[in-house]
Amino acid sequence: MSIKNLSYIILDGNLTQDPELKRTNNGKNVTNFTVAVNHSNHFGEEKDADDVSFFEVEAWEKLGDNCSEYLKKGSKVTVMGNLKQNRWKTNEGENRSKVKVVASTVRFDSQKKREAKAA
Repeated sequence: MSIKNLSYIILDGNLTQDPELKRTNNGKNVTNFTVAVNHSNHFGEEKDADDVSFFEVEAWEKLGDNCSEYLKKGSKVTVMGNLKQNRWKTNEGENRSKVKVVASTVRFDSQKKREAKAA
């Protein structure tokens, strides 16, 4: 039995800005957003405010449409997906790369705030 290469990731954090919905040249919808993940120590206590990682996420088609419609800056999410490395050359011929998360599942964890009704 052989094991396939694996690049699965689970992130639990908050959006740093509103999601951005775009349409590709071939007509597919893709929504991009960034998730900030606060790190904690082994006891579950948060570390310094500077101990945060930022992950770029792309969500395609219906999943992306839902993210664009229902998420906003500050929304708490759990993202599950695969890592994808994009590579390109600059105009100066330098090699560049960026790793993104391609979401397969996005769980919307924020609670809707219920407005108190005046009596």
